[in-house]
Amino acid sequence: MFIKANEVTQNKKFVMLISGSPGIGKTTLALSAPNPILIDLDRGRERVKPQHRKEAIVVQSYDELLTDIESAEFKQFETVVIDTGGSLVTYMQDHYKNLDGKYRQRDGSISLKGFGAVKQAFIDLTNQLNTLSNKNVIYIFHTVEEKDKDGNAIQRLMCEGAARNLVWQPCDFGCYMYMQGDSRMLGFTPTETYFAKGCHGITGARKLPTLTDNIPNDYLTKMFAEANANIAAETEFFKADKEAYDKAIEAGRALVAGVQSLEDIEAFGGNFKHITHALTSEKEIKAMFSEKVKELGYKWDGAKKAYAKIEG
Repeated sequence: MFIKANEVTQNKKFVMLISGSPGIGKTTLALSAPNPILIDLDRGRERVKPQHRKEAIVVQSYDELLTDIESAEFKQFETVVIDTGGSLVTYMQDHYKNLDGKYRQRDGSISLKGFGAVKQAFIDLTNQLNTLSNKNVIYIFHTVEEKDKDGNAIQRLMCEGAARNLVWQPCDFGCYMYMQGDSRMLGFTPTETYFAKGCHGITGARKLPTLTDNIPNDYLTKMFAEANANIAAETEFFKADKEAYDKAIEAGRALVAGVQSLEDIEAFGGNFKHITHALTSEKEIKAMFSEKVKELGYKWDGAKKAYAKIEG
């Protein structure tokens, strides 16, 4: 689903990361987002109180996950909750280590090339869910306390190796969930103790309401609506760019429509460079092109650095 710049401001779909210690309520918070589906990689759905549970998918491998998100049932949901992101990275690493020996070191750990493949797979999955499928994406991560070089306690994501750094890249915002007295707090501004990410007016520390029978679990639904309202206000400053955006999208759609063969696919990049982009036009046209390549039965072969026909 491709939306013009002025429409994006009305209902932008977000990518969010929620981190915190196990058992603090991260999954329940994530399930307060609009119409969620839980991808339960840690078998933790039963730990959510029955009144707050939502439909879930349980998978045994990354391949199974990719199959499930293509199903007709999956399309009805507005938010995808991945619990946990650390387990997702592990599944991705297992996938690539089993796929090709170059992605695995002699001791069985992921190689540098394998890590690069996992990094790209994480970004591609996020783009597929968020941009192409037009869904909110929420990654849940457990944290562990470590010491920095000065001996100060810091909270780090429980995620294998350097992968803990790449997961922030596609996120619009992220919070660290912690207790302050009897209150659950969400930190959206980074501190010396934890990393966080705020945007669109969602910053600082926010107190979560205590859930009761009279208080629905809809905190993130309201927060996403607040962020979208802030975006709508912000876009008043970008009206001058809308005409350039419309021209870029029009040119991009025409360019993508003309892609009918492998020759056209290979020539796309050179033609694409001549479009003058504004606002989100570059990202949207690239998403259109990716979908067209898939429709024509091709995919990018990273090893050969060329597009190849999809087998089967």
